[in-house]
Amino acid sequence: MNAWADAALVILVQLALISPHASGTGDCGTASDAYQAAVTKVVNALRTYEQCIQASHGKDKCSAEMQQLDDAHDDFEDAVGEFKQACP
Repeated sequence: MNAWADAALVILVQLALISPHASGTGDCGTASDAYQAAVTKVVNALRTYEQCIQASHGKDKCSAEMQQLDDAHDDFEDAVGEFKQACP
């Protein structure tokens, strides 16, 4: 699980670094900010989930942490869609 989490984290960070920056329009700037916030939320949720899994020792399903990661991913999908529309 640790290797998967590390790989996912690397991919998310790379996405954040290579994403186009705001072109100066208000809507694009807002969408860019929302995208960056969504990336941060996914990365933080992934770290929290990873920590739970490592500390679980088979006694915690880490369902709450997985739900946070799922929610963060939903926000990420929304942010990507908004970014695509606002920053063509």
